[in-house]
Amino acid sequence: MNKPSSVSRKYLDKMLEQDTVNLSLPHGRRVGQPGHDIALQYLWRRMGEIGLEYFLDYDFFLPYTALHPITGQRIKFTNLAGLIPGTNRTAMPVLIGAHYDSAIDAPSSDDNAVSIALLLRVAEILKKKTPRRNVILAFFDAEEEPFFLTENMGSIRFYDDHCRGLDFACVIILDMIGHDFKVGIPVLDTLLPELRNLLFVLGSESHIHLPAIVEQAAKAAKQLRIIPTLNRYIGDTSDHHAFRTGGQPYLFLSKGRGRYSHQPEDDIDWINFRGVRRVLDFLLEIIRLLDDAAMNRGRQSIDPSEFEIRMIRKAIGWPLPLLLRSMGIRKRSLRSRSDLDYLAAKLKEKIKLQP
Repeated sequence: MNKPSSVSRKYLDKMLEQDTVNLSLPHGRRVGQPGHDIALQYLWRRMGEIGLEYFLDYDFFLPYTALHPITGQRIKFTNLAGLIPGTNRTAMPVLIGAHYDSAIDAPSSDDNAVSIALLLRVAEILKKKTPRRNVILAFFDAEEEPFFLTENMGSIRFYDDHCRGLDFACVIILDMIGHDFKVGIPVLDTLLPELRNLLFVLGSESHIHLPAIVEQAAKAAKQLRIIPTLNRYIGDTSDHHAFRTGGQPYLFLSKGRGRYSHQPEDDIDWINFRGVRRVLDFLLEIIRLLDDAAMNRGRQSIDPSEFEIRMIRKAIGWPLPLLLRSMGIRKRSLRSRSDLDYLAAKLKEKIKLQP
């Protein structure tokens, strides 16, 4: 797959911003509220305009009903899924997903309108550059409370209802990728402004080939600083949960919680679209590399500590000893899994990593 031309890239960048604006509804996209249905219909229309095929035979909509855990009322939920057919239908597919509901009745641009807009961009690009593997685009309902990690969470229902027995080459989930990262330690945020470009990548441990793919893809995302980390350091904080527990290779991309997460100020003005385009480049390169990789079936989990340390050193650069000292870590470098365990514990004490 080749990169889009400069002309088409300008169009895609414009549409990325426009879709984010259109999905950043003033009263949000919370389940059961009018904005939720507006977003649902918007996604259905855009998937058709892009020319996605149905993941199933009948529609993009994959509805299900369940009782609301608080009110007890039976309500309707809707996942959406489309397909970009690959040239080798027997190859294990790649799934890219994000949730479209909001936690509050506010624009929720970073959580998660911009991730949805980015997935639409990926779909437009891949439609013109036919991949070898089938690529499934999934937009999940009911990720936010009170449905999070319940049997009615959209991604859990999607996996249980439609993915049992399927083997994925990789599942890639995006959540909160639009804001500038802040360490939360004023002196570091002031002295090291480049840290705003940090992007966390969880799940590299889920398949033996993923560390090399992530490291190679990072080279295509100029100025983006990739921090790979074990999922157990942060936990199942988004839609990768169902796929991880199902034994699928997965990657979760996020900048974590920010200053305005789940706040009314999470609007279009908080989004750094230049940074989002870097995430797009990174994601497209991952997909390209997955297309050529031998992603064998079955669990092949590993401990990628050397890869994580190498990527952290590259992402942080010369200020790494300063960062470690600010965390109360006397060592000037990272050398082992136990060092990473200790750093992760210190980070959780000081900053909010959880999306």
